[in-house]
Amino acid sequence: MAELINSTVGRMFADTAARFPNRSAVESGSGQVSYAQLDTLTDALAASLLKLGVKKGDRIGIWCGDRPHFLYIYLAAEKIGAVAVLFNTALGASELSALLKKTDVELLFYDEGSKGVNFAETVAALGLSRARYLPDFIEQTGSAPDAADIPALEAAKAAVAPPDVDAVIFTSGTSGTAKGVETTHFARVNVAMAQVRTIDMDENDKLCVALPMFHCFGLTGTVLAALACGACLYFPPQRRTRYLLEAVSEHKCTVLSAVPTLFGAIIAHTDLDRYDLSSLRTGYIGGSVYTSDFFIRVERALDFSLAPSLGQTEATAGLTFISPKEPLALRCSTVGRFMDGIEGRITDIRSGKPLPVGKEGEIQIRGWSVMLRYTGEPELTAETVDSDGWLHTGDLAYMDENGCLHMTGRLKEIIIRGGENIAPGELEAVIAADPRVREVKAVAVPDDHYGEEVCACIVPAASAGAIGAEEIISLCSSELAAYKVPKYVLFMDELPKTSSGKISLSRLKELAKEKLSL
Repeated sequence: MAELINSTVGRMFADTAARFPNRSAVESGSGQVSYAQLDTLTDALAASLLKLGVKKGDRIGIWCGDRPHFLYIYLAAEKIGAVAVLFNTALGASELSALLKKTDVELLFYDEGSKGVNFAETVAALGLSRARYLPDFIEQTGSAPDAADIPALEAAKAAVAPPDVDAVIFTSGTSGTAKGVETTHFARVNVAMAQVRTIDMDENDKLCVALPMFHCFGLTGTVLAALACGACLYFPPQRRTRYLLEAVSEHKCTVLSAVPTLFGAIIAHTDLDRYDLSSLRTGYIGGSVYTSDFFIRVERALDFSLAPSLGQTEATAGLTFISPKEPLALRCSTVGRFMDGIEGRITDIRSGKPLPVGKEGEIQIRGWSVMLRYTGEPELTAETVDSDGWLHTGDLAYMDENGCLHMTGRLKEIIIRGGENIAPGELEAVIAADPRVREVKAVAVPDDHYGEEVCACIVPAASAGAIGAEEIISLCSSELAAYKVPKYVLFMDELPKTSSGKISLSRLKELAKEKLSL
């Protein structure tokens, strides 16, 4: 078992910068920034925060797109023990206002906006006096701290401890309101290091920033993993598939991690063969359930070794990993083994008792990666982390004889039809095996007789021929018990997504009910 590191995010980064001062830490359309330059720049920003009155434990909001300046202010806050509160770029004004109050944010940094939303207009409309336009703040601060500011800066750095709160990251909110999850520096550093070890990442790697940094997967599995080992972060102009493919083809990225929906969009690209992907060696896939066939299609299309993983915001992004060096037959069907140093088990969803190998139940973990709390929600925290310290993940899986977990779905996604529990993942695997299907999600819709019925929502593949509802029902009837066969089949151009690329179950259910007039 790998030894855990008793460090903070700031010290971990400083150690890396001392080892690789001249290596490129950040690359983007604005040029390159070395590790030494990034260390000095973020020291300057940290000193500016201190002069604004920011102190250890204060909540610093970051509402920015995935650009280098997000990373700069994040590292500056972490260095002096301020808690980085990371806001989804898709938030509306009322949502942002509510979350700012809920998390007691002292100072908000924002940039120009995202997807047509002007952040400055939103900030002005809300009358936020403690807000700064981040690009201007960085320009005014300069690239190095003043000599007079260094003693106070070093004292603030020294006061930060591994058990301190490092960030508040909001859950994706696929099935309800997002919750603010508080974690520690210790957990964040060690999950990042575990992800480095699993895919043998080092200073020679270049990671494409393909996931939003306000999400635990993007922040920990890409950004901090790179900064833990001296790798380079490449920021594409946008996170659209064309720019991600260009990042690999033209800028020679070696690591590309994404959620299944994003990988699906990448391999569906009509001119994929015109991109040179030979530099790509590995990446993580996680964030939602996918089929073995899908995993194999992604790996073959991109010609690299994919590493499956399971993470959760409440677990500081880390639960299970498996090396990309493991056999494909194992990697395509499992999300890996529990991370070193934490306890994990599968429990019965009714009794809560541990289950043996091969039995499906809820994944629970206990140990250093479990969150401290949900911000401002003690009752919900107690429901999620029990009195014995077990985090109830809500993920369903079974464990095989090798200790590998096989995901079957989410507890909240279970469809209860006439008293029978239906795991959507089983149904989705059958439908997704048809090459004419690009994407599928099964959801519950209301039914007067059974309580809930099954509705299969499908995005057809653009170039694989037409498919009809009757064929879907026939396919499911040939492989599944009758009660699992969908009563409804809806074809859609796209499935609604969250900003982190996951399917929004709440929005999809509402959309299905509308289309079916239920």
